[in-house]
Amino acid sequence: MAAATTSAVRSAEVLAARLAAYPAHEDRPQRDRMTTAAPKSTPRQDRRKARTRARILDAAEEFFASADPESATVARIAEAADVAIATVYQHFAGKDDLHLAVVERALEQNERRMFAVYDSALPVPLKLVDAAGAYLHFYLETPQLFRVIALRQGRVSDDTADSPVAVIMAERVDRMTRALARVIEDGIHDGSVRPVSPLDTAHFLWGACNGVIGLALRPDRLKLDEPEMRTALTQGLEILLAGLLSDQQRDRGGRLAVELRERLQVALNS
Repeated sequence: MAAATTSAVRSAEVLAARLAAYPAHEDRPQRDRMTTAAPKSTPRQDRRKARTRARILDAAEEFFASADPESATVARIAEAADVAIATVYQHFAGKDDLHLAVVERALEQNERRMFAVYDSALPVPLKLVDAAGAYLHFYLETPQLFRVIALRQGRVSDDTADSPVAVIMAERVDRMTRALARVIEDGIHDGSVRPVSPLDTAHFLWGACNGVIGLALRPDRLKLDEPEMRTALTQGLEILLAGLLSDQQRDRGGRLAVELRERLQVALNS
């Protein structure tokens, strides 16, 4: 019991420290390092440690993004990663720390994709199209990570709304949603987007994309296969963008301009 209490306190301290020091998106998070003096490691040792840590995270991700995240234990994760339990504790404080690291990695991968579009010099209509493509490809290439951050799969029983994992996830997703809102606001200012509430529109676009992509993850007969999901997402976004963008971005029939439709097809179907 004393050992379990000590481990829990250690995990709580690590999580609280990360939450308090969590940086803005421009400064990528750096994992905590031991402050006690230690022999300097060689580049080869550093690469080996990085590979081991990544293998542990890959194994943890499979558990946390599964239908039964409660099955994740340090022992099972160690076994799946083919490392000793002690090796896991050399890299992470415990299960909570592993869960946080999986969430951080998912957020980082998604954030890199989205901000590469948002911070580009493209015109606003093209940013909106390419952002949809970037988000879809985040799902297609890393469906496990998509489940963790977009659908909140991988929650453990004590993952409450004010837990470090939940708070960090909410903060980072909110930051990305507000970045999308700023893109929409830029479009309002340059006349390419109709006058709307930027933040409300960004919330709807994010939720709509999650909803359609989530249909491909359903376990029942309502599940869409990948081509069906791509088609539904393409059609839905074409309708949304035709209503959101200004008259100059639509053809005489009121449809999204042909060059934007073609770009949307490429972004979502390539």
